[in-house]
Amino acid sequence: MKYRFHTYAELAANLRETGLTVEEYAVKREAFMAGIPEDAVYRELDRRVAVTRTSLIKGLQTPQLSRSGLTRGAAAAFFRAERRLVKDGLWRRAASYALAINEVNACGGKIVSFPTAGSSGIVPGLIWAWWDSQTEAGQPDPLPPMLNAPYHPKLRGAFLVASLTGVLIAQSATLAGSEGGCQAECGGAGAMGACALAYLENRPLEECFSAAALSLKNSLGLACDPVAGLVEVPCVKRNAFVAANALLAVDLTLARVSSIIPFDEVVWAMKQIGDTMPAAIKENATGGLALTPTGLSFRQKPDNRSGL
Repeated sequence: MKYRFHTYAELAANLRETGLTVEEYAVKREAFMAGIPEDAVYRELDRRVAVTRTSLIKGLQTPQLSRSGLTRGAAAAFFRAERRLVKDGLWRRAASYALAINEVNACGGKIVSFPTAGSSGIVPGLIWAWWDSQTEAGQPDPLPPMLNAPYHPKLRGAFLVASLTGVLIAQSATLAGSEGGCQAECGGAGAMGACALAYLENRPLEECFSAAALSLKNSLGLACDPVAGLVEVPCVKRNAFVAANALLAVDLTLARVSSIIPFDEVVWAMKQIGDTMPAAIKENATGGLALTPTGLSFRQKPDNRSGL
């Protein structure tokens, strides 16, 4: 059985050849690559999914305040805000959840780097937002009412489809901000999340990757310029912005609007842009927002929590 692929076209060909569903293929591939039984893959998957839920709840219930003062509990404030311009529950959850998970990361909490720490809120934030919106619950519970033990196959499938999308980006380009800028980290996560949401909406795999392409196209050229070299500004709020971008990509897909440029070619373009991007905006905090007067001021203050 073929477990290696470098393009969506190769992945689709492997699926046709094996006759497996994308979820089954992802599990068998992971078992083969890691040299472990398939049931061990499921156990580890469920463990990591549980971590994303725990970090999401922590970030919503307890305002996250970092030592630097750059993270100030935006997730809890946004989730509970009564006045809002966009009154859609899924949109509110997606932005709040993405913020919550990444704020927990910024404050030293436990998260899943999916695909990186700086972009860790986007994929699980989107998947959990979709899931919770099916019941329109209020504050998310540790175990959602519609979630079967250990985990619902559809939920597992969403995380697996997102992971395959990340594998494709990593193999054909990069997911590292130090190599490709934030188009790789948050942009890659947005593509992964869009693909997962289209899957949850029961779209064919080709349309799922079209949604991924739409999302990634609108992150091309995104700089990685962390203030004070910390994964907080603009990283945390960018998780929410990219999550919203992914939602639009899926809505366009549901309206039968597809990406003119195929997913594989969008990833190729991302790599070309990353290769020519100045080093100053590739995660080393020597350009962009990191060099603004306010950005520079945070380099000199190891603990800015006072006065928040």
